[in-house]
Amino acid sequence: MNQKSNNMLPRELACYEIYDNGYDPLNTITDFWSQHKITDCRQSLWGLFENYRKCVVQEDAADVKQIHEFLMQLYRVLIAYFLVHFRKIGIDTVPFVFAEPVEAMTADLETKQRIHNFFNRISE
Repeated sequence: MNQKSNNMLPRELACYEIYDNGYDPLNTITDFWSQHKITDCRQSLWGLFENYRKCVVQEDAADVKQIHEFLMQLYRVLIAYFLVHFRKIGIDTVPFVFAEPVEAMTADLETKQRIHNFFNRISE
């Protein structure tokens, strides 16, 4: 198999694994958030965007593997969220264990809301 096909295989498999016996999109979502902080996700995506924008090629094989694994997990969680929405699966009662303390996430969200409100008032 050539390299281009090799790179596409994991993405294709992620699309088809939703048909595996016992697949539960809620498990995929809870697993993702138990391993990743939202701030880390934001930083990783921003770093990828900056590398893309500056045409920086990642040379370190370990970094490339780590980025690829993160992007595949992100892809799987997006598919899972889509399925939850599309199949109207209730997510409200699912207990989440987050990779960071709830207090830290609440403080971050409140800070961002204050910043949003500030700039919203200025623009009015």
